[in-house]
Amino acid sequence: MNGQCDRRTFVTSAATGCLLGLAGCLSGSSEKVSVDDATPDVPSPDPDASVSWETFQYDAANTGVAPGAGPTPGSSGEIVSRWEFETGGSVYSSPAVVDGVVYVGSDDGSLYAISASSGTERWSFETGDSVTSSPAVVDGTVYVGSGDGSVYAIPADANSTPDAEWRVETEGAVAGSPTVADGVVYVGSSDNHLYAISAADGEVLWRFETDETILRAPAVADGTVYVGSNDGSLYAIDTDSETERWQLETDDRIQSRPTVADGAVYVGSNDNTIYAAEADSGEIHWTFQIEGSVTASPAVTDHAVYVGGFDNRVHALSPAAESESEGDQPADPASYFWTHRGLNAVRSSPVVVGDALYVGNEDGTITSLSAETGEENWQFATGGWVAGSPAVVDGVVYVGSGDGTVYALEEA
Repeated sequence: MNGQCDRRTFVTSAATGCLLGLAGCLSGSSEKVSVDDATPDVPSPDPDASVSWETFQYDAANTGVAPGAGPTPGSSGEIVSRWEFETGGSVYSSPAVVDGVVYVGSDDGSLYAISASSGTERWSFETGDSVTSSPAVVDGTVYVGSGDGSVYAIPADANSTPDAEWRVETEGAVAGSPTVADGVVYVGSSDNHLYAISAADGEVLWRFETDETILRAPAVADGTVYVGSNDGSLYAIDTDSETERWQLETDDRIQSRPTVADGAVYVGSNDNTIYAAEADSGEIHWTFQIEGSVTASPAVTDHAVYVGGFDNRVHALSPAAESESEGDQPADPASYFWTHRGLNAVRSSPVVVGDALYVGNEDGTITSLSAETGEENWQFATGGWVAGSPAVVDGVVYVGSGDGTVYALEEA
């Protein structure tokens, strides 16, 4: 590379090489691509941190960043299953882990509560269709959507046959995950609406209409809810008045969940681009293009933006933009720290815990990378694709797979 202006050319050519010759890329490797050889600052892992993983990508802003520590191979060099819990369908849903219980949905139409220590079922709740929605567990209640078009509130400490506290029916499938903030459940539906629902009693407070279906979870921060739509736009909506604050248009569907951090919102689009915009105004901060759709959501720390895509890679970018842009084109990120290649398509949204990043991909593996360098720490193979986002609590990684199994991964 000759300079920062070559970044997009580099990503396109390198990714194309992987797509055309995938067998040569499957070994997995990390490349430093920053012109100043910079790496992002990362915190030290804290094994003693108390973590409650209540929702998709850890918090209502979808940052994907949590305290604590994950498993390391140790002297054995291996990561193993503490337990494996089989459901009756593929598991796209991302787990929540609260008070020693793992909550996760399955394409078999059920939401499961599983003991985090033993992997035994505590209870299951049957809906009328697949549960790709990731549950949110707040103040003793589990909120989840279903392909049957409903949003459910279920007591977290239920018995083996729980009853819903309330149920809200929409006019389309609810594939995305609810986000709960300040007593309100925000969730999208394929009926083209974003719903704001009272967490206490299920009253629909307002609905916001977009031009096409809403497939993924919104993010909520500072009185604004951010949500992407298949109409290609990212919307910022006032949580109190349901009025639109701004709209950012991309060139294709948005199936990525937005991430809000430090006054900026980050989102991927099927136009092969990652967007960073000002959270207050929607003004584009920078863009970064890869050779493939970006349906995963970014994980954003104070020093780096981590995102995977259908170019078979995970990228680490600076949250800051270059000081100058070229003509009418948006600026690039100030630094492109590293890229990790050799994966298959990455639909899984990464999470960063301590100094490690965790992400699944279409080849059926869950991979841990160094958040600083992108080098592989370990990899574990499941029996199917891994599209959900992992949860990392007390040294254990919880993740679902297309093979219908929920895995709890720990040191050997």
